[in-house]
Amino acid sequence: MGEHKRRPMGALAKLKVGATQPQVVDTLGGRMHVRWDDGAAATPHGQLVYFAEFLATTGVFERWVSSCPLEYRSGNAPDKRDVLGTLMLGL
Repeated sequence: MGEHKRRPMGALAKLKVGATQPQVVDTLGGRMHVRWDDGAAATPHGQLVYFAEFLATTGVFERWVSSCPLEYRSGNAPDKRDVLGTLMLGL
């Protein structure tokens, strides 16, 4: 169940990138190298790195952080960006 082999479509069919060639993805946390494992049924983080690239490229996350009215006044309070990032990953 769920192990059906699919044919690459569109740009992926033309690209023919092997599992040994990593894709470079720029995120808010820095540059990531993604390597596909054709034999794996699932990955630990799914497509999270591509979602992070989307957030960095479009500026959606930065706008969300800057417009959020969240404010902590404690001396050891976490940064608003860290709190919202944790919330986003938890959804």
